[in-house]
Amino acid sequence: MSAEPPIKKASESTGARPRLLEAARAEFGDKGIEAATTRGIAERAGCNEVTLFRHFETKQKLLVAVVQETSDEFRALCDCGGGFSGNLLDDLMRFAQVYNASLERCEGMARAMIGESRRRPTLAKELIGDVLEPFHRSIAANLEQHRLAGRVRAGIDAMAFAEVLTSALMGGLLRRSSGLSGLDSDGWIRATVEIFVRGIESQPPGGNA
Repeated sequence: MSAEPPIKKASESTGARPRLLEAARAEFGDKGIEAATTRGIAERAGCNEVTLFRHFETKQKLLVAVVQETSDEFRALCDCGGGFSGNLLDDLMRFAQVYNASLERCEGMARAMIGESRRRPTLAKELIGDVLEPFHRSIAANLEQHRLAGRVRAGIDAMAFAEVLTSALMGGLLRRSSGLSGLDSDGWIRATVEIFVRGIESQPPGGNA
């Protein structure tokens, strides 16, 4: 009589990989990349280090996989689609709200990579720089439509505007989560967008220069 095939434990199943990725993202975000350990990640995922190494071989390869997954998720979250209102303030509010929601979801890894950007510039660029460029281009394209419609004054560098806007929003998230701002998320987003709009909108006929 043939022997029964061994039953795989839950931690050894294919479901271990997504659990390990999510656990690693939490561990890297909470402790930083250097302080995070494969043992701690495995414990968070409910498995052992052997399973972790079977899937990812090393902590560095696990980090690369987490950055790639977080980048893909961030890109998907930042997809605003079409259907903008044609109102400059409303359109930029929509971009800002989508971006802020994406940041809140990926905050831990973003913090970790900002802290490690000097030692790991390639990974930091992949998670922060490369991911944001398409989003910046979407903002710039929308801004160009408003310029053509006469709502935005000439001479604005749309890509620079997009980069500075998202930087202000990221700064707001970091300040709020560190207890350094009295503004809540909605208040920071609205104040930021209103200030930026005032700086680029065309003056109405007869308005002050």
